[in-house]
Amino acid sequence: MKGSCIAFRTRGGSSVFLEENHTLPLVDLQLTLRTGSVYDPKGLEGLTRITASMIRMGTKRLCATAVQEAIDRLGAQLYVLCAPSYVHFTASVVERNLKPFLSLLDELVCRPAWRPADLDFVKRQTIADIVEIRDNDQMLAVRHFRRFALAGHPYGRSVLGTIASVKAIRRKDVIRLYGEHYLARNLIIGAAGAVSEALLRELLDSSFNRLSGAKPPTEKVVAPRFATGRRVLVVDKPARSQTQILIGALGTSARDADYFPLLVGNTIFGGTFTARLMREIRSKRGWSYGASSRLAFDRQRDLWSMWAFPAAQDALACTELQLALLEKLIDQGITRNELAFAKDYLIKSHAFEIDTAAKRLGLAMETELFRLASDFHSRFVEKIRAVTRDQVNQALKKRLSKRNLAIVIVATYEDIRKQLESFSGVTSISVVPFDEI
Repeated sequence: MKGSCIAFRTRGGSSVFLEENHTLPLVDLQLTLRTGSVYDPKGLEGLTRITASMIRMGTKRLCATAVQEAIDRLGAQLYVLCAPSYVHFTASVVERNLKPFLSLLDELVCRPAWRPADLDFVKRQTIADIVEIRDNDQMLAVRHFRRFALAGHPYGRSVLGTIASVKAIRRKDVIRLYGEHYLARNLIIGAAGAVSEALLRELLDSSFNRLSGAKPPTEKVVAPRFATGRRVLVVDKPARSQTQILIGALGTSARDADYFPLLVGNTIFGGTFTARLMREIRSKRGWSYGASSRLAFDRQRDLWSMWAFPAAQDALACTELQLALLEKLIDQGITRNELAFAKDYLIKSHAFEIDTAAKRLGLAMETELFRLASDFHSRFVEKIRAVTRDQVNQALKKRLSKRNLAIVIVATYEDIRKQLESFSGVTSISVVPFDEI
């Protein structure tokens, strides 16, 4: 990764990162809170996302329509993304309008209106987003999978919340969460593109100064505990000719020494179009158009998962094959040829992770957000090259489980019930209606 990213702090204590590049007259901006939905109070899940959405709705001076008109007039874009461990406000603006756009962002973040009518609107919109998941089988599988696999842990709760929790949120809850988390020292500010360090420092001297200088919340999330056995959850949805299957176990964390070996192992197993899962499930048997695996990471250990979407009549056979392939991966490890291919793929594809100033900025901010080693991204290629076959095989045995697995299937239960009765090695089977979200 190019080492041109500049870092400094504002007078209020916010961390700032700048990746300067004047190729185009554009500036990408990112405001990131170091805390996310894991801080939603019990019974008020979705509060972090709703609070962020309310900031986007306007200020004491500007209503939501006026905010959008101002953004359009300045040739800008502004989006909000919430996750368990962070909140991102991402934006882009033409170079000549950077100063007025930063002024608008400052007003939005520091002087939100909290209008009751806006809260009602955001809550209705959020409930509509939750209901819409029912019509998307893949999203339905993901939502149930995280809740089932990480039951009782903050990582298992939906950022959206539930219909009941969203309805329970009040204006005072939004204001309280804002006061606890929208703090100068809890904010990371990033800029990439056509802006100099001198200009950015000057602009930030008069931006976000109204945020409190109080100490941010301390990290309270403990490592997830995974239930024992192979547990199956069927999300029962009528008239499904095709199923969605997600299978997973605990994987790795952002600071895990096994991360890079596991990344290589996951690439071999399900990270490319020619990986083991695709070859066995799609190419050889034609059971699913796609099959892949994913290694997520967060501050604590997050989920490793594999995904396929076979026809209902092939669901059990596909699931058993996935489990057999996982057992083989853990027991027998990877080959030298697979190692060489995966390393070459990761090294070459890394060029696309750093080919723009905005992407390089994102990696620098990720390093700060997750408190990664300073060379986590800058020495990515070197770290991948250093991974050995023994390291991959040891990491697979150490970090992945072939016995303690969560298996979620979105299907019409009656269509696969007989298949499930012959499903060996399963410790429990549960069934929930698809609209229980």
